Amino acid sequence: MSLKLDDVFFEKLLLTAKENPRKRSHFNLHSDLNEAVQRLCVGLIKGTYVRPHHHPDKNKWELMLVLRGRVGLTIFDHNGVVLESLSLAQGDALNGIELTPGTWHSVYALSDEAVILEIKQGPYAPFCASDYADWSPAEGDDEVGRFLHWLPLAKPGEQFVEQ
Repeated sequence: MSLKLDDVFFEKLLLTAKENPRKRSHFNLHSDLNEAVQRLCVGLIKGTYVRPHHHPDKNKWELMLVLRGRVGLTIFDHNGVVLESLSLAQGDALNGIELTPGTWHSVYALSDEAVILEIKQGPYAPFCASDYADWSPAEGDDEVGRFLHWLPLAKPGEQFVEQ
């Protein structure tokens, strides 16, 4: 049976994200975490915090396509200095990007809700502490709100400073 990535699917994914305290939800399109290519849709609600992270393995590229709404993507160097801030949206000149392995990044909803398709090299490996940027607030930290406010305004060369 085929799975259609249509409005009905998006609405279910976004409803789950709205009900989640983290304001996001994932739906794996692959059936096994050991598959060579991992494919998933992610529903993002404005205000979700995807902590800056990277995929350090040399074969762990990541392709991201926006299927609904608008998302911001900020790319950092290893010290947390902004290299690039991008806006991606379905139907815009830029609606997807492939990140090379080791790229420090964070993604966030610019519209009230958004859906992205992520395609990554498998097999799935859970994040470990060193995959997250130590220069960014941990999920649940008091600084997360300030970081989320700063993120869409951040310009290349700038760096978040915790108070």
